[in-house]
Amino acid sequence: MRSLRVLAALAALVSTALLAPPAQAAVTAQTSTATIYRGEGDQVLRIRATTKTGIVKISHNGEGHFAVWTLKPSGTEDDLLANEVGVYKGTSAFNTSTSSRTAAFSIKADGAWTLQVLPLTKARAWSITSRGNGDDVLRLSSTSRGLHRLKVRHGGDGHFAVWTLDANGRTRDLLANKVGTYAGTVSLPPGTRYASVKANGTWSIVRD
Repeated sequence: MRSLRVLAALAALVSTALLAPPAQAAVTAQTSTATIYRGEGDQVLRIRATTKTGIVKISHNGEGHFAVWTLKPSGTEDDLLANEVGVYKGTSAFNTSTSSRTAAFSIKADGAWTLQVLPLTKARAWSITSRGNGDDVLRLSSTSRGLHRLKVRHGGDGHFAVWTLDANGRTRDLLANKVGTYAGTVSLPPGTRYASVKANGTWSIVRD
């Protein structure tokens, strides 16, 4: 009789485990301007397919490789938003190409992560002197005109790049592209409204 009770208890535990939601399932929260996803480990987050440009604020608390891709409706990878080993925190733009159409976000992770999806207009204000650490997106108050210079520095040992985007968030010009430390002065192309910075260390951009 005791054996039957033990078997029944085990069966109940197995049934509960099978019915419970997976521990790594993403949790979605909605605010007036942002959609927030939280989860742990690998995940594919389906969204309503869109060509609209936006930004994603991303964080990861793990030790292994972490990557976030946008996926097209066909399931193919498009924009690589994050690519780091270990802890990560940064902001990336997506749908910056006229051929882009995002239907999902693909996350590869070994720890807990958060994705906060926002309109491109919510990017960080681009001050005369802007500083950061890691990936970021900057926003001018209005589209640039005339001749302006940018003094750009990077203190990391990985890939560093700065792209300009137009008022619609479409990619325009590659201003810097270097592995490791960088220091240079470049012109700010007229028609620029945003800048996408990809970095693995500290950086600064000074406008004149």
